[in-house]
Amino acid sequence: MKIKFVNHSSFIIEHDDVSIISDPWLEGKVFNNGWDLISKTKLSYDDFKDINYIWFSHEHPDHFYPPNIKLIPEKYKKNITVLFQNTIDGRVVNYCKKSGFKQVVELHKGQEYNLAPGFKVSCEHFSEGDSWIYYKVDDLTILNTNDCGIRNNHQVDYIKNRTGKVDILLTQFSYAYWAGNRDEIEYRQQIADKKLEAMKFQCDNFQPKVTIPIASYIYFCHQENFYLNDSINTAEKTFKYLNKNTQTKPVVLYNGDEYTFDQEWDSLNSIEHYKEDFRQIEMNPEKLVKNNKVELKAVIDQSKLFTENLKNTNNFVVKNLLKDTIIHLSDYNKPYKLSLFNGLEENQTTYDNCDVSMSSESLMFCMKFPFGLDTTQINGRLQKPKKGTYNNFYNF
Repeated sequence: MKIKFVNHSSFIIEHDDVSIISDPWLEGKVFNNGWDLISKTKLSYDDFKDINYIWFSHEHPDHFYPPNIKLIPEKYKKNITVLFQNTIDGRVVNYCKKSGFKQVVELHKGQEYNLAPGFKVSCEHFSEGDSWIYYKVDDLTILNTNDCGIRNNHQVDYIKNRTGKVDILLTQFSYAYWAGNRDEIEYRQQIADKKLEAMKFQCDNFQPKVTIPIASYIYFCHQENFYLNDSINTAEKTFKYLNKNTQTKPVVLYNGDEYTFDQEWDSLNSIEHYKEDFRQIEMNPEKLVKNNKVELKAVIDQSKLFTENLKNTNNFVVKNLLKDTIIHLSDYNKPYKLSLFNGLEENQTTYDNCDVSMSSESLMFCMKFPFGLDTTQINGRLQKPKKGTYNNFYNF
């Protein structure tokens, strides 16, 4: 059994003639130009000729990214089976069925799926669309909790009853969402520390012999959110924390690295690669994504479509309870009130009394797409003025 690390949450497990890749986001900016990969992916689309299976953990674009899926050559897709958790809406499954793959298999709760003799997997929904998976390779167990925020003993006990002993744990290690305004560094540091404590909780309870940090090899790549990188948990910080505070053996893998269970591994070499990649990012601020200012008339017109849709699709209780919200458009440096019956109108309040501050581009994104607000909270392209009520905006 061999693990090949691809990037971020993506890795390949090879056993005999079977190869399964997880969450292949290989390139491109995601979450409305808010995230990018720290390091360049070495795996090419032609390398999918050696892949038998793809497992997608959930629908977020840093895990399931259609622009990359479309670039897998059709001749290789015909030999690949997609695995995905069973869901009510079936969106990912239906998309993959239309994308030219050999087969799409929905993984149901409590069931194991045989990839080959001595090689099987089982995947279950966790919460908010996320899922975890375990791989059984002969007598070796690999658990990938990915983005699942496992926080209590009940959750751990349920998974342990399914997996048995865990030899290798792969899990997220840093925050991946708005983590305070520009000046709230201490708040970000607290959030980062809590992510490490969550890793320790998993390590203490699953007791893996080896832990491989994944799912946080990104940086906030926009001029509006780059400041959020000041407190992220780096590979180096995570490695040192696990060494000091847990019994597990931390193994840091860099893109293209190949690892066999329990071999001696030089994580410091991988860490230096990540450090150099991020140094290059910091040295080239001109490459950060810049705001795309939207014409004010277009924003106001979209607000009317947005509020009209709300009126048509929500009952009278919701409509009567929904409060107006004050939005500071940062690229216009003006406050605007968004109300259910008038859409967006200029307002005379101060910045501190606004509920949220964001660019016209981000507000348009929130109003155009049902996932717009979730995306904006994840990409961190917003600020929360001190005296405002963010929930007014969130509820809207």
